[in-house]
Amino acid sequence: MVLQVGDIVRVGLGPREVFAYVLGAPYEREDGAKLRDVNERVEGTPAFDADGLGLARWIADQYLCSLRDALGAVVLAVAIPRAAERLIPRGEAPDAARFKAVPARLIALLWNEFRDGVTLSALVRHPEARRAGDRATIVRALDALLRAGLVERRRTLGEARIGAATVRVLRRGSGTLPGRKSGALLQLVGDGELRRSDAVLAGFSDAVIRRAVRAGVLIEELRETRRERGGRVSLPDVIPTAEQRAALTALASLVDERIFAQVLLHGVTGSGKTLVYLHAIARVLAQGGRAIVLVPEIALTPQTASRFESAFGDRVAVLHSALSERERFEAWQAAARGEVDVIVGARSAVFAPLGDVRLIVVDEAHETSYRQDVVPRYDAVAVARERMRRAGGLLVLGSATPALDDYARAKAGRSLLIRMRERATAQPLPAVRIVDMAAEFAAGNRRVFSTALAEGIAERLARGEKTVLFINRRGSARFVLCRTCGHVPECPRCSTSLTVHRSEALLRCHWCDYQAALAPVCAKCGEEAVREFGAGTERVAAEAARLFPSAVIVRMDSDTTTRIGDHARLLDRFAGAGDILVGTQMVAKGLDFPDVTLVGAVAADLDLHVADYRAPERTFALLTQVCGRSGRARDGEAIVQTYSPEHPAIVFAAQHDYDGFARGELQERRALGWPPFSRLVMLGAIGRSRRTVEGAIGGWAALLREDARFDVLGPAPYAVARVNDEWRYRLAVRTKDLDGLRAALRERVLPQAAAAAGVRLTVAIDA
Repeated sequence: MVLQVGDIVRVGLGPREVFAYVLGAPYEREDGAKLRDVNERVEGTPAFDADGLGLARWIADQYLCSLRDALGAVVLAVAIPRAAERLIPRGEAPDAARFKAVPARLIALLWNEFRDGVTLSALVRHPEARRAGDRATIVRALDALLRAGLVERRRTLGEARIGAATVRVLRRGSGTLPGRKSGALLQLVGDGELRRSDAVLAGFSDAVIRRAVRAGVLIEELRETRRERGGRVSLPDVIPTAEQRAALTALASLVDERIFAQVLLHGVTGSGKTLVYLHAIARVLAQGGRAIVLVPEIALTPQTASRFESAFGDRVAVLHSALSERERFEAWQAAARGEVDVIVGARSAVFAPLGDVRLIVVDEAHETSYRQDVVPRYDAVAVARERMRRAGGLLVLGSATPALDDYARAKAGRSLLIRMRERATAQPLPAVRIVDMAAEFAAGNRRVFSTALAEGIAERLARGEKTVLFINRRGSARFVLCRTCGHVPECPRCSTSLTVHRSEALLRCHWCDYQAALAPVCAKCGEEAVREFGAGTERVAAEAARLFPSAVIVRMDSDTTTRIGDHARLLDRFAGAGDILVGTQMVAKGLDFPDVTLVGAVAADLDLHVADYRAPERTFALLTQVCGRSGRARDGEAIVQTYSPEHPAIVFAAQHDYDGFARGELQERRALGWPPFSRLVMLGAIGRSRRTVEGAIGGWAALLREDARFDVLGPAPYAVARVNDEWRYRLAVRTKDLDGLRAALRERVLPQAAAAAGVRLTVAIDA
């Protein structure tokens, strides 16, 4: 049996048989110790290649996790065979009236969509299941169905879950189907073919597609695919601006040198960074190399993906959330087989098994979504840097508001800084007006909107122009309070108040998704003095509807985008008949609507005063990005409502002055010893016993304080100290010797943490 790195094999382990990865050549122990034989190689593409294994080893070393955990990030999960426990409905769907503890939504979901079975993790993640209740509610309901024999629990040791590379396509059948959505779907398919995933990403639900297929008006086919490398490159027929030409010249020189280099492409919103990416990728392809483009998941809209597909055709594979498991694996296989030259995707695409990658582009490189918040807690930007260092390639970080760490690195000469200060359309950046909400309150205005913002919206409606309203909190209100007794409803499992979702008549925990009915009277004293405090997207949309009843208002947040395609569907509605778009940071980036001439930041300082040294940087970036949505094709304006009108993050964002903000913020960080003038590691302790958690993290802090190289801050509770009935404490460690700190953690803290019963340790490097 010939094996290679990355192969998946079956290995006997006692009475069981398990799957394993091949990490190297076969060998025999010199001491004669018995080793397990490989029983069988699982057919298919290897799970990773030598480059992927090298990156996994680097991640394990850098982020203090096991190689197994690191490989979990490198390997595409859907390609790996594994033991799975599936819940399989039996017989006909039961009458919901028989099972009081089982939501009718859950019964419909199981018997309509999951007749062939589903894992518990997949079920609780499904949007319809989330509407039925939180995880605990679903587990209790499943227990009732299992006891009644209506659901079977079956454990299987399967083969690889994905077989040959395939794609599902739709084409016209015969007849018609009534309904506006069905008609729009048929129009989208036209007389040719359309990938099913593209229809989903365009906003058409699975139900609409299935109905059209059942009626015969659409025909769905599953076919094997195989791409041929090469093909025509079709760059946009746009004449680059002087700044774009200068950036292209600099990048072309670095591409030609074939040595490791990193570039910070600092371009204002609308400066045309994507065109620069396309030309740089085309140059790499012309020389026989390949490229990876990373984008924040929320920015990976059909428009974003289509720019790369239009330029590179079948030479590009796009990885996005609308793809099925099979289609994601098809793209992965195509990369491994060398059939594509460009991969575009979210942070996990940095591990794509492409050979000869000479360029990685990270768009919106300041985004926190590039950091994974579960083990392995890697930073995709750092992984991209390491991959290009190993390959002798070029890393390009693009942003209108670069991370201060990257900016300081460029100013120190450790990377090249390229500026693009003007919009590609020659439109000026929008004028920004700061409104002091304390003054508004003193003047008697208790509304969500300042007078200036209300008047600005009215003017745009009168002129037929569009408005974007940004507030970085979903729901109707932050909490409810009884003015008689002071009672605030809190989550029974988390140390946080419940958020109001008035449209659903619910109080909801945004941490564990616990839900309770929104009652008109106080649960503690029974009085009707309950009032809502703090605005969210739902309340902003409701207030806009009250003030402007004829306006078409579109709300976009994680509550209205629970299904694949919702994002595109809402943006299409706003682009067409919409007047006002209300949203969280989903609306702060990647949107380009020529009719948007007003942006309102409803509560600019919501996250400004949290206990995090990066809070001003995040506030500045968000405000700069959201203000940049205005005036893309005609003169625009932005209105920033704040209770901190003199804070540097607000003032410099209003002036579009990144350098001024960065200069002041870096001076303050230098004085206080925060990154980039030190390295920061956050240690967390999580467990059900508060006393045990406090004792464990206190012991770890004492161990680290014995070394003078480490500045230990804490321990202290997290901002939300209890989540899902688990207590959470943390401590911060600052140092200039990160390798020394890693060694101390491996040798002293990690062994102690492994021996601690009832406590989990979390480690976040460069937090």
